[in-house]
Amino acid sequence: METLYREIMWHSLQSVPYSDNRSPILFHKVGNGLVFAGWGVSGCAATIVRVKTPITPPATRSAEPALASPRTTASRLGAEGWLIATGVAVAGAVLRILMLALFAHANDDATRGLLTKWDARYYLAIAEHGYFPDDLAVDGPVHHYTMAFFPGYPFLVRAVTWLGVPPLVAAVLVSIAATVALAGAAMALAARLRPQWCDNRAAQTAAAVVVTSAPMAIVFAMPYTEALFGALCLWALVALCDRRWLLAGLLTAAAAATRLTAVDLIAAFAVTVLMWGRTEWRAWAGLVISPLPLVGYLAWANAHLGDVGGYFGTQQEHWNSSFDFGVSTVKWVWTQATTADNAGYLLSCLAIVAAPLLLAATWRRVPWPVWLFVAALIANVLLSDGIMHSRPRLLLPAVVLAIPYVAQAVTGPRRVRRGAWCAVAAWVLFGAWFSAYMLAVFEWAI
Repeated sequence: METLYREIMWHSLQSVPYSDNRSPILFHKVGNGLVFAGWGVSGCAATIVRVKTPITPPATRSAEPALASPRTTASRLGAEGWLIATGVAVAGAVLRILMLALFAHANDDATRGLLTKWDARYYLAIAEHGYFPDDLAVDGPVHHYTMAFFPGYPFLVRAVTWLGVPPLVAAVLVSIAATVALAGAAMALAARLRPQWCDNRAAQTAAAVVVTSAPMAIVFAMPYTEALFGALCLWALVALCDRRWLLAGLLTAAAAATRLTAVDLIAAFAVTVLMWGRTEWRAWAGLVISPLPLVGYLAWANAHLGDVGGYFGTQQEHWNSSFDFGVSTVKWVWTQATTADNAGYLLSCLAIVAAPLLLAATWRRVPWPVWLFVAALIANVLLSDGIMHSRPRLLLPAVVLAIPYVAQAVTGPRRVRRGAWCAVAAWVLFGAWFSAYMLAVFEWAI
């Protein structure tokens, strides 16, 4: 009977917190047992059951794809959590830069030059001179290139340069600080996936390491938007899981000022509001706020890019970026998988194939807002034409779906834990090698 009570209470915990207008479940320790207080059928009656052993979830129970209990105080990071997030972010950045330095030396290149390759030069130019710099060598009007990049990240870098910090140093500092926030968001999200991970630092630390050490994570220490965009998206998803609608709206708006792919987060926000926030005015207010920076920037850019068809016209002309329902992606992956002799192409194919497989494997294992965002992101990236070998970078936020697997592994039996941490370490090293190879050896854009 005692086991039956534990099963009933655990399934109640998983099924009722997502309803509206109900108080949270409370647990109180009494002697060597627990007192459980919850809801009756009417939502106002209390049920109290005393058991002699702690309540533990069934081993086969998976997370429900819904929202966490609102205002989850047990899952706040605290000073210790932020210290761990800082250590993970800084140690990872140092490792990847050292790996890049080794590759730079082996290929007679300069680490500084590698850190400022490709899109980094546009972000630095915008940070220093705005969208109409006169010292950026491009083939055509300079704003046809610079206006492809949203203003959130470069303007934040410019704000740091006002303190007297050189632009490149400011950009790297902003990216690493954003990586700290990204690591913290991964930890907060892990805490919301299972009740037993709320204060389990091993699960949270592993989540932070895996999310911030993915292949191409070197851009988290470069003048690129990936760290800032990832941090804003993950914290917006945490806010959505907690039903903090206005905070989620503000974070989504900040992401919308950073990258066009914020449309995927806005779409996930809209579906979440329709499913869980239809009767809450804060939910609708947050949703209305979320796309405003994106809409405003596109309107401003279109006013200056009329001669090339607006914002999307310049994307098509200079980056060959357009929506074709995945035809180009399928053709490219097939061609490279059957004929390519370039490791960079094959590694890019691996990332393209792995992303939808991971999405399918995590169905009903993460909260709906998280799964919907990643699904929209993957669809946006893979159903479009463009620079295919930039896909590993564009798909970086999808790594968040690995959190339930890695957190479960590092909190399992001792033998499993040892193997799991070895796998995490291998992931970190592989990500550093992948990043350095794609920047220092691979000759095309990332």
